[in-house]
Amino acid sequence: MKPLFREPEAGDQRENGYSEPFGFLLGPIGVIGRGDMADQYFRAANLIINQILERQIADYEIAYPVLFLYRHAMELLLKTILANQANHHRLDALADDFTRFAKEKYAEDVPQWITRRLKELARIDPTSQAFRYGEDKYDDSKKPTGIPAETYVRVLELHDEMNRLYRMMRRVLVVVRGEIGTQS
Repeated sequence: MKPLFREPEAGDQRENGYSEPFGFLLGPIGVIGRGDMADQYFRAANLIINQILERQIADYEIAYPVLFLYRHAMELLLKTILANQANHHRLDALADDFTRFAKEKYAEDVPQWITRRLKELARIDPTSQAFRYGEDKYDDSKKPTGIPAETYVRVLELHDEMNRLYRMMRRVLVVVRGEIGTQS
């Protein structure tokens, strides 16, 4: 039995990302930055939403993975903008760091709708545990907390708002990096 994670072999070569054999190249040659990784998580969330909208999967069957993918994409993108200064998963603190960063470095105020959305995600999943495990295991009280009962999310509203937020944050990354016309 071949290991799942192994060095590439001659038979693993292919023409492009749409030809066989399908595979992932990880490590030094295939290493990507956090910004590109954020894009992959974000794109995966949108692809799943599209499957829901095309009625190929029931919304309730995939809620937590979609929410995790969107939240994690936002976290990675914020960490990329902040040049990896934060070594935690607290989205609320990252939003505050981002606000300070914009003010100190660019003398700009972050639009309130951006911080409101980031903190809304942070309230429901403070440390990136709730969407992965169904509870936030590391809140300040050290007691597991769950997502509040009867919390409802409209798929289209989630999709539209996450895309609006992500597009804006991506523009910020372009400015921060001075990368006109590049992704990350």
